[in-house]
Amino acid sequence: MKSVLAVADGGPASEAIMLAAGYAAGLCTGQVDVMHVRDALAINETAPAAFMIEGATEAIIEEGEHTASERAARTIQIYERLAPKLPKPRYVEFAGDEAEVVIARGRVADLIVVGRPGSDPVKPEPAHVPAAIFECARPVIVVPPTWRPQALQHALIAWNGSSQAARAIGYSLPLLQQAATVTVMAPAGDDSVDSAELVEYLDRNAVKATAIEFEIGAGSARTRGKALLREVEQVGADLLVMGAYGQQGILRFLGLGGATGKVISACKVPVLLAH
Repeated sequence: MKSVLAVADGGPASEAIMLAAGYAAGLCTGQVDVMHVRDALAINETAPAAFMIEGATEAIIEEGEHTASERAARTIQIYERLAPKLPKPRYVEFAGDEAEVVIARGRVADLIVVGRPGSDPVKPEPAHVPAAIFECARPVIVVPPTWRPQALQHALIAWNGSSQAARAIGYSLPLLQQAATVTVMAPAGDDSVDSAELVEYLDRNAVKATAIEFEIGAGSARTRGKALLREVEQVGADLLVMGAYGQQGILRFLGLGGATGKVISACKVPVLLAH
């Protein structure tokens, strides 16, 4: 994780995003690129529809441009205040489609850090988040808006034997090696998932882990997502590592799979995902 990309859009999580990116880069002796994309249409999602309403187009686009300028200025202010705390920081700004820029820049980063969806009333469903998760082929950390740097005490791995979870674990090794405690959590009663093999693999990579079982239960994917969030709180984890599943699942919010969407939009600790 030598190159960490922090996608700061001027929203409530911008400070947490930069700090989390700096924390991850610092653990791996890497550097941080803080990126802001001016995208008025991403801010005001009603703008495309405005073209069908006579007289509304100009006012709505002007409002979006004004808000975009304010958020760009806010992002720079936060960056200038935090830059002394970040390892080898660099600020870059682009104009255009935010999701497309994130995809292009994210594919040449080792790690992408974004804010938790739902925390920004101006952009409650930011398109760049699923774009980063599903289109960049890179790990993504989703950060709650109130997160602040602290020693990594307990990392929780949600293990189900899937390729997505395997990728997330591989990407997260530099962070897991810094955690005081690592727990592998697998579905109870599923003989196809061997936690012991994963624990052995982690041990070979200088990560001491223990395994527990998780009663995943029945019901919808969102229900299972809620159950996973309860486990995160019960074990006192401060990092969750999991696969990202289903771009067109049950949960419409962000177009993410039900359990994935529920976890990243409600988890109180950072979530490292890979698809």
